[in-house]
Amino acid sequence: MKNVKAGDIIVDRDGDEAKLLEVLLNSFLRSSWGNFETAGPWYTYKEAEKFGWRIKGTEDGNIINMGGNRYKLLED
Repeated sequence: MKNVKAGDIIVDRDGDEAKLLEVLLNSFLRSSWGNFETAGPWYTYKEAEKFGWRIKGTEDGNIINMGGNRYKLLED
């Protein structure tokens, strides 16, 4: 995946899904888990890495590209 954009789905370590509602250079706004119509909090890409979140459908579950940057997710 080369470009992350609003509308992409993120998955947490438990398999819960949220939608990226807004994507900025260093942070993003996600929906609530399981409710794509309700906004959740803003997060930085470093926080997403720390939480082990990934973009749904990524070929390599340990690497995500967000905001033009490549991030390696932490192992469980």
